[in-house]
Amino acid sequence: MRPIRLRELTIPERELLKTKLAAKSLTVRKHERYRIVDEASKGRSISEIAERVGCHTDTAYKWVHRFNESGFTTFEAVTNPNGAVPIVSGEQVRNLIRIALSRPEDLGLPFTHWSVKKLKAYLLGQGLLPEITDEWVRRLLHREGVSFQHTKTWKESPDPEFEVKKTASSNSTPRRQREAP
Repeated sequence: MRPIRLRELTIPERELLKTKLAAKSLTVRKHERYRIVDEASKGRSISEIAERVGCHTDTAYKWVHRFNESGFTTFEAVTNPNGAVPIVSGEQVRNLIRIALSRPEDLGLPFTHWSVKKLKAYLLGQGLLPEITDEWVRRLLHREGVSFQHTKTWKESPDPEFEVKKTASSNSTPRRQREAP
């Protein structure tokens, strides 16, 4: 790493530095940046600054260099104000949930329950999701409150009234009478 020296601080910069170092509301990272400049203003080398502040030498070098270029203007700026570009849109997540809650048979598929792998394959085939991993699909589902139980096998009755009978099964069998002793 090439040596770097801190440029001379102006009077307003010295006052701002003193104020920021005394502030109790700064985040640790922001306070670290001001400490780096403070240590550099005392004529310390990058390795001494890094040791005293408790950061990596690359970090100390970067913030001294940044101060030399633009002063304190970028010290508290948000690093990525717009955030990362979303890969999956809200509409795609809504489609994912809608299809995850539907029955695969109703979509003409030859199985009765979704697995994360089958759901992802179906959505990719329909062009409803970008190329993402099974784990990402599982996490999106979990975030929306949908989880899949791991099933070994499952067979459904061909009876058209199965759903009605299934929910009323507790009342469908008469109770056995106890014999008197």
